[in-house]
Amino acid sequence: MNRLLQAMNLFSLQRLAACVLPLLLAACGGGGGDGDSSVATLSAANVGYGKTTTLTVNGSKLNAGLTAAIEPGCLTMAPTTASSTSATFTCRITAVGDLRVRVRTAEGAELATLRLDVPVPQVRITAKQGNTTGSFVVELDPAKAPNTVLNFLSYVNSSSTSFYVNTLFHKIVPGSAMYAGTYNTGPALKTNSRSPVALEANNGLKNLRGTIAMFHGSNPDSATSQFFINLVDNPAFDYVDAANPGYAVFGSVIVGLTETVDLIATVPTTTKTATIGGVATTFENIPSTNVTISAILQIR
Repeated sequence: MNRLLQAMNLFSLQRLAACVLPLLLAACGGGGGDGDSSVATLSAANVGYGKTTTLTVNGSKLNAGLTAAIEPGCLTMAPTTASSTSATFTCRITAVGDLRVRVRTAEGAELATLRLDVPVPQVRITAKQGNTTGSFVVELDPAKAPNTVLNFLSYVNSSSTSFYVNTLFHKIVPGSAMYAGTYNTGPALKTNSRSPVALEANNGLKNLRGTIAMFHGSNPDSATSQFFINLVDNPAFDYVDAANPGYAVFGSVIVGLTETVDLIATVPTTTKTATIGGVATTFENIPSTNVTISAILQIR
């Protein structure tokens, strides 16, 4: 009986040691536990190609060196707030598809991951003439024209109302194309402070009926906000070589081509003269009654 009691006491001491030892290690920083950073929740808001996404991390003992990345498309996210229990990061997403958010400690240990499904971007444009409105949707092609798409979306998402709101469809050429995105009613040039985007016309996309392309002046790398919709196939607008650079197609109308775009193309046009930047400018093929962009929104 005494031997049995001694064996039972020895077993109890071994169990106690097995429980206490990890706690002692944790208190000293070994073996994990209370001394380690941890993430309780990880979320992303305003997710979309070309959008500034905000990542929110909540947890405990989040050290000052916490880092976050979205792979691919946002490898270095800028921290905006940080404390021991929460942190936020922002970055403009420049990739589509299955992306992975990774949160790491300053030492590089991964704390949490999150999967994001970023779709190919689409933008809905609503046009207004008098009391009549109509909408069409363009799907953009960031794989073929990444910089052009980002440039266009910068104007679309420039503010809560968008740079493009109240700009005119200032030129409509039946059997060719219709142009928008530069002038307010008057016409008057809308102030634009963004830098021009380099031409991406040599991307394999053609100026086919229903495609959207960026307009530029004599300098191929001078495109800013003005775009046009091809009403027919326009091979004369396609890239040929450096001497004939053409215009960069960056998407196409997927909804509303016949119902809205073709209807806008039937609006009667005229010729007007207006002073733009102190210079008398002639506008040919400008609608007799204003056709404006009344709303524009990135819907995915």
